[in-house]
Amino acid sequence: MSIAKKYLLLTAFVSAVIILGLAGLLMVSYQHNQTLKTDIIELEAKLAQQEQARAKAIKMAGPGAASSPVDRQIKDLSTRFVGDSRNLAEKLRDFTAEHTSAQDLAIAGKVVADLAENPDALSNEQLVWLYGTQTDSGLQRVIAQVVSLRGDNQLLDTYVATLKAGLADSNPAERRRVLGELAKTRYAASADAIVPLLADTDTSVLLDALLALRVTGNERHLPALEKLLQSGDESVRWLAIDARNNLELLSKKARMRVNSADIVAELPVITLQ
Repeated sequence: MSIAKKYLLLTAFVSAVIILGLAGLLMVSYQHNQTLKTDIIELEAKLAQQEQARAKAIKMAGPGAASSPVDRQIKDLSTRFVGDSRNLAEKLRDFTAEHTSAQDLAIAGKVVADLAENPDALSNEQLVWLYGTQTDSGLQRVIAQVVSLRGDNQLLDTYVATLKAGLADSNPAERRRVLGELAKTRYAASADAIVPLLADTDTSVLLDALLALRVTGNERHLPALEKLLQSGDESVRWLAIDARNNLELLSKKARMRVNSADIVAELPVITLQ
């Protein structure tokens, strides 16, 4: 075989190898981009669900006639009757002691939230007492948030401190659960507890920490996002940017107390009957 033919065969072989290599790289790049696209779509969907739940909760919280069994139950628990010496906190304690389903506990939480700006009907002292009688985290949170709305964060700080221990759990699923509960407080002290999880080695935990910080933090927590803004993981980087954009709008005094919209947005869901 002549040298020219050998050269042509070698050139063709090298070209084929290069083409196959480029095809492989393109395939890997395509798969990686598809994975990142899926991650971002899932995160966007999660954020959208949060906003939809918030809007639905606010709509449900409006005043209305007691026309359904749920409405009648809420009205009954919100009213003191002649011949019944119990205050509303005692009525709620008795109700939750006998009715322990998620629906019943959600109803109790709705009653507490509805009376948030009526301390004459349900005082802070009575709420603190009621908190101590409960074991359901969702109802405890609502009680603590109402007391915070009235200007006293002590009970909500206690609630956050109780949850905080779970952030050190070795199980990523438990850390994610606790982050979800802290996010529902809409409270800056929760953000303080969340910040260390921005260094979590489990990406799913890290993403949930970013989501939680987005709804609890303020501009004071912006420095904690700096490194993540340059993350090599596109989904982490995207969510860090989104969190930064939200927190930049909030002063250091924001979320130092809970407001009524925050309470309503995170109320346990009541199934209408």
